Amino acid sequence: MTMVHTGEVEWEAAHRALVRLAAARAAHEHALGAALLRAERAEVWRALGMASFFEYAERVVGLTPRQTEERLRVARALERLPETSAALAGGRMHFTAVRELTRVLAPETEAEWLTASEGKSVGEIETLVSGRRVGDRPGDRARAEARRHRIVLGVSAETFAAYREAQAKMRRDADARLTEEEGLLLMARTVLAGPADSGRSTYQIHVTRCDACGRTTHDARGQAVAVDAVVAELAECDAQRVDDAGRATQDMPPTTRRAVVRRQHGRCAVPGCRHAVFTDVHHLRLRSEGGTHDPDNLILLCAVHHGAVHRGGLEIDGTWSTGLRFTHADGSRYGAPARPRVASLLSDVHRALTGLGFKDREARWMVAELRPQVGEHGTVSLEEAIRRALAIWRTGRTEHGSAPPMTA
Repeated sequence: MTMVHTGEVEWEAAHRALVRLAAARAAHEHALGAALLRAERAEVWRALGMASFFEYAERVVGLTPRQTEERLRVARALERLPETSAALAGGRMHFTAVRELTRVLAPETEAEWLTASEGKSVGEIETLVSGRRVGDRPGDRARAEARRHRIVLGVSAETFAAYREAQAKMRRDADARLTEEEGLLLMARTVLAGPADSGRSTYQIHVTRCDACGRTTHDARGQAVAVDAVVAELAECDAQRVDDAGRATQDMPPTTRRAVVRRQHGRCAVPGCRHAVFTDVHHLRLRSEGGTHDPDNLILLCAVHHGAVHRGGLEIDGTWSTGLRFTHADGSRYGAPARPRVASLLSDVHRALTGLGFKDREARWMVAELRPQVGEHGTVSLEEAIRRALAIWRTGRTEHGSAPPMTA
């Protein structure tokens, strides 16, 4: 048996070295994530004349956009997860395990998830969190619509280069902060092309919603894939309906849709977004809340910004004739530096409130009244923020005298 100079057998020495390296690597990932988040918030790429933070991270750190995106997401989550943050910084948990856990961890459920994942491999943790969202507990039932689907492709250098160029163009045309997933969605919808007639609704994709249980599915080559209920809300804005006999009807008059498309030259209404392919018509006041097909109540939005509105991450006030005001969930002007932590928290509160059955306008009113209470850094837990929002609703009127909105 081979011995090393310390008296250890070779396998013991090799194992000990790897354990040290694994701990050091975890600590390095913790420090790297914190540094990336600090650099993003300081907008260092602008000072250096680069196009985006993703370009900056690739040039300076050697990370792909996807790697940068994941490290920023984890770093933001760790700001409100002290136990998990300490475990990664101390080398007691691998980055890959923390990456998966932060998809579901909330301050009030952190201890339960850490206990449930103790001793498990990364693959087992992936299975544990699959089908669950932030705030869910390990024992909660997994939901099909929350399950993430993985796409793994081995491609040639030419294909990879073309894909990277397409992603960069999507960010230039829509929003420099697009995630890789959002860019992929825009590319897919662009390829699907939509109707040649601008008077026809863009949702020619088959989306089915069960009126009895509220479950929404998207037909994908013979498979019904469960999707978020927000997808059904997006379709309600601009869709054709197909009855059991196969007859298709469209709620919005084609002449109205053509007029809105022509008015905006087919381009998304969000400032700075140049996306003009496969855009949706959005009702500023939702149809479920009394909104009509009056062109003054309609604007065009790209798929990413349309989804952001319905998820509470982007707010649009006003009408087409009086002017539109675009803001992040934290109340800051769209395009100006936002407070990511506050914006993410308030967006989650909006989704939780609409999930509880509140109308969109009611949820936005509660979020606006809640905003001063979460502070500059959004250290309030999601559970506490929801409780405060519900307390505001029960009171019915804030100290500033603003009353809840009246909805149809």
